[in-house]
Amino acid sequence: MDIGAMTFGTLLTDPYTGARVTQRERLSEVVEGAVLAEQLGFAWYALGEHHFGERDLIPSPQVVLGAIAERTTSIKVGTATTLVANRDPVLVAEDYATLDLLSDGRLQLIAGASFYEAPYEVFGQDPASKPARKRENLELILRLWSEDRVSWEGQFRPPLRDVHLQPRLVQTEPPVWVSGGAKPDSIHLAVDLGLPMVMGTVARSPEVNAPMFALYRELWAQSGRPPQAARTGAASHVFVAETSQQARAQWREYLANYFRDATIPKDATRPEFDFDALIAGQAICGSPAEVVDKIGRMHELWGHDLHLLTIDLGGIPARTVAKAMELVGSEVIPQVAGLGSAARVAADA
Repeated sequence: MDIGAMTFGTLLTDPYTGARVTQRERLSEVVEGAVLAEQLGFAWYALGEHHFGERDLIPSPQVVLGAIAERTTSIKVGTATTLVANRDPVLVAEDYATLDLLSDGRLQLIAGASFYEAPYEVFGQDPASKPARKRENLELILRLWSEDRVSWEGQFRPPLRDVHLQPRLVQTEPPVWVSGGAKPDSIHLAVDLGLPMVMGTVARSPEVNAPMFALYRELWAQSGRPPQAARTGAASHVFVAETSQQARAQWREYLANYFRDATIPKDATRPEFDFDALIAGQAICGSPAEVVDKIGRMHELWGHDLHLLTIDLGGIPARTVAKAMELVGSEVIPQVAGLGSAARVAADA
């Protein structure tokens, strides 16, 4: 299994000290986090894309990942996610092909759509069109990256006539994953296009997520595609310290701070914050041994082969995040590296 670090560049006041870094300092922390992640053996460093919120500072992951690409040499530079449903697909294809060049072929793009209303309102898009936009735009991005010249006509943008995209990807196969999993639309999209998938696992218990992983593998098998290509990923909010008591004592108020400030859809009810329920369910908190055990139990349910860890939540100081990352690098990654995906195990049987 590959372990990656994931961040949204969230900027919040430290609930213990009242300290708050500037926007410039926070983006610098994000870049330095990637440098550290590479040194510690993380396979990925992924940035989420958010627009028009009060606390998330990365509306253009490709810009920040370009800075990261120049400071690193081997770690995969990824997105979690790129809002392909909300962005112009031609510009997405151009921007991320440029990033693939700058990183010498290390791009990994997770294609998704915004969960929030604001991008649809500001960009003049109907939220009900999200699944259709996601499919149409992703199909076009794949064509632009795979074909020399593209003529195309669709529903949501002007037609293309004999367009030759520049620059070109370094990688021979488009490095794309599909994001989703709460509803089957995205799972069908991933299988239809023969793409790996990262499930949205941060908001629901592991058991609730398990049927979506199973559906992806079932549909993949029905498609007749090679089973070893059916890769899946997951994501979790995570904190690790030397002991479980330290981890819980340190993280409780930071996680509460993150949830208190979270933006929710207009029609949704804000859930009551229950720290103990979260760490018993979808969140991961504890000693390195506990983190290994929790990831292992999730793997038994999901059979995934990529796990993205969000550690820098709720205004945690960068030095505390770095110490937690060091524990992951030295004591967690070596223990979970041997876990293989369910599809690959089945293919080898």
